[in-house]
Amino acid sequence: MSDIALNTSEIRQPALQTVNLTKKFGDRTSVNSLNLSVYPGELYALLGDNGAGKTTTINMLTTLLTPTSGEFFICGLNGVKQSEKTKGAFGIVSQDVAIYNELTAYENLSFIADLYKIPKVKARERIKILLEDAGLTDRANDLAGSFSGGMQRKLTIAGALLHEPKVLFMDEPTVGLDPASRRQIWTSLKALKNQGVAVLLTTHYLEEAELLSDRIGIIRRGTLVAEGTIDDLRHKIQGIRSIAIRLTRDIDEDQLLSKLEKLKMKFPVEVKRDVLRNTISFAQPQDGKLVRSLYQVLSWLEEEEVPFSRFATSEPNLEEVFLAVASTKDDIDTEKLGEEEADEDFN
Repeated sequence: MSDIALNTSEIRQPALQTVNLTKKFGDRTSVNSLNLSVYPGELYALLGDNGAGKTTTINMLTTLLTPTSGEFFICGLNGVKQSEKTKGAFGIVSQDVAIYNELTAYENLSFIADLYKIPKVKARERIKILLEDAGLTDRANDLAGSFSGGMQRKLTIAGALLHEPKVLFMDEPTVGLDPASRRQIWTSLKALKNQGVAVLLTTHYLEEAELLSDRIGIIRRGTLVAEGTIDDLRHKIQGIRSIAIRLTRDIDEDQLLSKLEKLKMKFPVEVKRDVLRNTISFAQPQDGKLVRSLYQVLSWLEEEEVPFSRFATSEPNLEEVFLAVASTKDDIDTEKLGEEEADEDFN
């Protein structure tokens, strides 16, 4: 019996957990009964468009807003009843860069260390490590105001990690950054996962969530409408993937329409024709496999002798994912997506 009890106690516990977390502003519900868990070493991406409730959720979890109802736990501490104690267990990187431009990189981190009352010797060690990890060692004594946007964001992340938090909140940390800076931030996040830090990332970049996250939650109008691993969501994403064909020259529209009717027999969906761009496009059938769809389209192009210069597939945007998920239920209850994954994922 003691062995059974021991095994039960060793079940992995979430570093972050919300239980029916709700926030209302007057009659408007910004976050509605949110339930999610993030485990050590896991990056959970919370997707949503502007106004979906992502930032309000982060503000509650970082004790900046008091929940209307529900509760949350950070490293076992009740964030509502033990808000002051939880502050030492998490770090936060917001959309805005949280540094002092008139201070050097080292001075910025030293100031933060003083706020957390980190002993001087340990603070110096942590600052050295974090500057090295951020690739800023050679800029330690330069004013932060002279840094690029990406460097400033990396310095902000270093400050959030100075006190060695177990949970890190990142509220759209790559907004406004150039592609190179975004990739630098992605590299830093992958390293944090390997160190066992639980990361809650809010973003409206689908690509970012796909590359970084272990699990994804989609929040819409304050409600978590879908949750699953990348593979869980990939089936949904594939089902609404767009296939586009650019024609090499103008074709008589009546002739093209006749050819398209034959294509529609293979794909019983609406085909879109863009005369200005000289393209035709359509969504891959919901129940079809990508490889089969590509083969059928290429066969149609060859059989009908349709001249084309480009053939491509594209991922759906976040709105299309929302619509695909919401269409499975009239009411927006939390949906655990199917476990069947796509056999292929072509870009």
